[in-house]
Amino acid sequence: MLLQPKYLPKLAATVGLFTRYGLADFAKQQGLKGIAPDLDSSENDGGPSPERATAFRKRLVELGPAYVKLGQVLSTRPDLLPAAYVEELSKLQDDVGPIPLEDVRATIEEELGARISKLFESFEDEPIGTASLGQVHAATLRDGRAVVVKVQRPNIREQLADDIEYFREFASFLSSHTEAGARIDMVGIIHQLERALADELDYRVEARNAASFRRSLAEFPRILIPRVIEGYTTHKILTTERISGVKISDISPLTRIEHDFHPVADDLTRAYLKQITIDGHFHADPHPGNVFVVLADAANPLTPSEARAMDRRGVPREAVTPLARMEAKAQENAAPVPGDIDVRLALIDFGMTARLSTALRDQVIRLLLDLADNRGDDAASTLVEIGDELPGFDRANYIRDIAALMARNYDLAVGEMQAGPVLFELINISFQRGLRLPAELTLLAKALFNLDSVTRSLEPTYSPIATIREYGNQIAADKARRELNPRKLLQLVMQGGDLLSALPHRLDLVTQRLASGEFETRIDVPQLTVLLNGLQKVANRIFSGLVLAAIIIASAMLITTRKSLGTWGFIVAGAVSAWMVLAIWWSDRKKRR
Repeated sequence: MLLQPKYLPKLAATVGLFTRYGLADFAKQQGLKGIAPDLDSSENDGGPSPERATAFRKRLVELGPAYVKLGQVLSTRPDLLPAAYVEELSKLQDDVGPIPLEDVRATIEEELGARISKLFESFEDEPIGTASLGQVHAATLRDGRAVVVKVQRPNIREQLADDIEYFREFASFLSSHTEAGARIDMVGIIHQLERALADELDYRVEARNAASFRRSLAEFPRILIPRVIEGYTTHKILTTERISGVKISDISPLTRIEHDFHPVADDLTRAYLKQITIDGHFHADPHPGNVFVVLADAANPLTPSEARAMDRRGVPREAVTPLARMEAKAQENAAPVPGDIDVRLALIDFGMTARLSTALRDQVIRLLLDLADNRGDDAASTLVEIGDELPGFDRANYIRDIAALMARNYDLAVGEMQAGPVLFELINISFQRGLRLPAELTLLAKALFNLDSVTRSLEPTYSPIATIREYGNQIAADKARRELNPRKLLQLVMQGGDLLSALPHRLDLVTQRLASGEFETRIDVPQLTVLLNGLQKVANRIFSGLVLAAIIIASAMLITTRKSLGTWGFIVAGAVSAWMVLAIWWSDRKKRR
């Protein structure tokens, strides 16, 4: 139960998040304000603002790692929070305190079974990055390879367990008692949070993700994903090759003049489109902090293309472990190294990924093509097909709103629409109109939003719309070719042959039954039984009312000549009336429950 004493401090803190920091009106509209005692009114003045959004983010950090992860999930939900808060929550990745050095060393030595001085040639005590669940240090292996080591925070699982249990109870309460809970899958949001935490708390999952993306994107030689050092990786330790690059925001004007960033921006867009539309598994958090610019004159790990080109062994070494087999497959599928590459992009941090089912993948392809071609009506129809319609959903007005939104964005951008921000707006309109969309679509919107930001930071004039249109058409053509392959055609011919051979006999049976008057048809209407039962109940009530009226009329006629019989008639009529009213009230009450 939510109101258990152990949950009350957490409840007050959570409701405080949505009644302070400029969100008081939002909390009132969604029915959140009445579920906890009133808080200090001095903090409730004013509406949403960038300053209050910053305070909101800092408060999440104070409340602990689970709230930080909740904030990261909320950063993918523009249907829940104002835009300034969604943008501010995307900064949560780098705003937590460091882990004490003694805890870092103890965790590494316990997990890897040796002293740090035996494991590494050098290990830097100063962290190069902190996050809600772990911390990253630079190091050098005994063989001279530069690596980074991610170390999980001590006792983080125990800290998160109580918070997740509370979030589950809180989400169930909101789903049953608030307006927001009736329109949004609150329990689904917490399940999404649980899945994300389960993956991120096991660094072996992130290691498999990194190896999988390195294999999948081997055909893009301008994209560098560092290899995982498998022997130095456990569920609490992740070791990968170290990238020597600069953040996108730190690219100097001189570097922009000397190098052409358009090809690398195009390769990054194509790489993400492949992840989304073909693999169905994409990196959901390509924010600028996870993308580095790598120049040719800097010492960096090898891409699969470069590793294959430099491999001089006559007989390839047999891959034994799953990650090693993925690397072998990456080098086998790698594209040749072009001679004109002077800039690459390195992607890191694969803790937050998302998967799309085959059906959802096809729908997303259609949606992206609708966005690229400014087909608002088609985009609205695709979203309706993807989502679940809630009571009160107005399809006609929804389609009109979506078409107007896309036309407005397309015209303002002169054909250079940004897919991520527009998709966020589509999700927001869907929420307001009563269309519940799956969580995977919000992660897709976040990925495209960050992809827009990264590509425009690389090349301000670059627009992904032309690439989306071209790639979507290529996927459609490839799918058509797959559907028309010889095996598929043979299957269709065989099925058609079976139909043609059986058709004369079936037609003969139909004509025989028509001639003898034995032809029957059956229509199965799933709701027909419910309708007939309802009509039967109505008929029963009408008949009972007529019998009751007859008793009352007869009693009124007898009251003047046979007073006792007439009186008893009224008593029976009154008892029957009371029983009918109670029975109807009780039956309707059970249905409402």
